[in-house]
Amino acid sequence: MKKLINAPENAVPEALTGVARVTEGAALVEGHRVLVRGDRTRGRVAVVSGGGSGHEPAFAGYVGPGHLDGAVCGEVFASPGVDAVLAAIRAVDDPTLLVVMNYTGDRLNFGLAAQLARAEGRECAMITVADDVALDADDDVTAGRRGLAGTVLVTKVAGAAAAAGRSLDEVTEAARAAAAAVGTMGLALTPATVPGGEAGFSLGDEEIEIGLGIHGEPGVRRESLRPADDLVDELVETVCADRGIGAGDRVVVLVNGTGATPPMELSIVLRRAVEGLGERGVTVERGWSGTFLSSIDMGGVSVALLPVDDDRLALIDAPARSAGWPSGSGVLSGPASEPVPSVEVPGEATPTSGDGTGRLRATAEAVGRAVRDAEGHLTELDAATGDGDLGTSLSRGATAVLDDLDTTDLDDPVATLRMVAAAVRRAIGGTSGPLLATALLHAAEHLESDGSPDEALRAAADGIADLGGARRGDRTLLDALYPAADALASSGSMADAADAAAEGAEATATMTPRRGRSSYLGERAHGHRDAGAEAVVIVLRALADA
Repeated sequence: MKKLINAPENAVPEALTGVARVTEGAALVEGHRVLVRGDRTRGRVAVVSGGGSGHEPAFAGYVGPGHLDGAVCGEVFASPGVDAVLAAIRAVDDPTLLVVMNYTGDRLNFGLAAQLARAEGRECAMITVADDVALDADDDVTAGRRGLAGTVLVTKVAGAAAAAGRSLDEVTEAARAAAAAVGTMGLALTPATVPGGEAGFSLGDEEIEIGLGIHGEPGVRRESLRPADDLVDELVETVCADRGIGAGDRVVVLVNGTGATPPMELSIVLRRAVEGLGERGVTVERGWSGTFLSSIDMGGVSVALLPVDDDRLALIDAPARSAGWPSGSGVLSGPASEPVPSVEVPGEATPTSGDGTGRLRATAEAVGRAVRDAEGHLTELDAATGDGDLGTSLSRGATAVLDDLDTTDLDDPVATLRMVAAAVRRAIGGTSGPLLATALLHAAEHLESDGSPDEALRAAADGIADLGGARRGDRTLLDALYPAADALASSGSMADAADAAAEGAEATATMTPRRGRSSYLGERAHGHRDAGAEAVVIVLRALADA
């Protein structure tokens, strides 16, 4: 497994040094992997947390005003020692609350450090977070429920209570109550790999682990991958059932990525979690998605739900200036049970419904089906020299066209081309959408001005060339479209045009690209046909057959 490290044994101190350099007012405790605030207001309760490293941004990323006053970092997935925890308590030098995840090593080392601190005459309390609802709370065989990403919400509550000037007893009670209320459940798509080590488990392409901890260990069961909404519903249902969350309750939602999950997927999860809670009659007061407590490079997600009242919500909302906390976000735009607000934008009129049912409809349907059937083939071609999204984009455009067939007069070729252009423009982003839309509009304008139908392909090609700046020989779709236009103008046969396009597309395999993403590859693109040119062939074959 490739890692951006120097040496495994130096990964933790070097990473912590990097965090310290960009954390205002913070400093490392000499001789220990401990980050503390040197700018904190003295005389107030200090909140300290920590555990094994590999969970970034937790916990050093939460050191800052309104959140943590100190973070104690062990080796990757290993609890820090007693002396390091004691050094943090001494460094903050005020009444201290330790917030610890429920793992044996953390409980023992933080607990003994708290005992030693009290023996020195220091006020020190400790609470543990055991928010993992995947495990039975009464199971006396395991070490108990594990601490998961809900811990981040607990430290936020504690940090805000401390910043408000509450006593150690009051801060401890606020944190303990939040820890008792929060519930979290997660799943993994891929395992975690520690620096210099190997993956903790292996998964097949269609396998996932349900109900797992944060140290690369497997979950409580293995299942087949399902659509995101199904998985989110299971996580939310399990947490709600365990925590007794139901209609009339108020919660905050934390969707946590475990290290390698893209923000897009986390937002998809957040969307469904909020919707599902709304369907249950639960009021979602705040919601966030992001990587808050990772498992190095694990692909996966957890959903944490924390019930709130006015006081706890005020603590969640209180300002916090730490690198890992998403200040200024999380406020929902409306009740979870209502649709997301939308704004009407003035624009073109909706096409009038038509009743054309003849050749144009059959042709449009045939082309749409052909494009959708070719999605995988086009994706494979595009992935070889581009970004791999052409098949998906064109399939999405084809679906939009098929959905809009009843919105225009399909007896009118010009109106049909404009309808297709509008559907493609709306459905396909990037460069493909505007290029295809302008091709269709140029063809429509050509026909509207009484131009020859046999010259419509040339008008479409010229439109693409004018807008995109490509020419023949640049290894683009024009290298299929222009030969097709020549053949159609010469013979009037769409079959001849499709054959010419196929020859042109084949020729792109020997061309050096000068436009588009493949232009960055230079001669490395040799041997691969241009995906856009191949798409032209597919469309023209479908037109010829229809």
